[in-house]
Amino acid sequence: MRRIVPAVFALLLAGVMAGCNTPARRIKKVTLGMTPDQVRKVMGDPYTIRAAKVYENGEWTQVWEYLPPPLTINPKTFWIHFENGKVVQWGEPGDFTGKAGQNVPVSEYSEQKVLR
Repeated sequence: MRRIVPAVFALLLAGVMAGCNTPARRIKKVTLGMTPDQVRKVMGDPYTIRAAKVYENGEWTQVWEYLPPPLTINPKTFWIHFENGKVVQWGEPGDFTGKAGQNVPVSEYSEQKVLR
């Protein structure tokens, strides 16, 4: 029994410490215009690249996804949107639809961009 209490305490402490370094805390350091390398220094590697596209004129866009660690009390997923190597938007996935619940594209979207 004496060995179980310290082990449980160590697990709880590790969980609390892991929760202190969640994407929700690190996202506050992301700013518009950051490069992918700068974002990696702040946020770490993304869980996945959620979307990517190269346009006919050579411009490109990517959306990186960051997931919360397991057992997070208030889990939040974050996306970071790059255009031509610079952050142009970040937030939770629902933030990328424009007006809440209306499936309206974000104002940065340009219909003049043509797919390759």
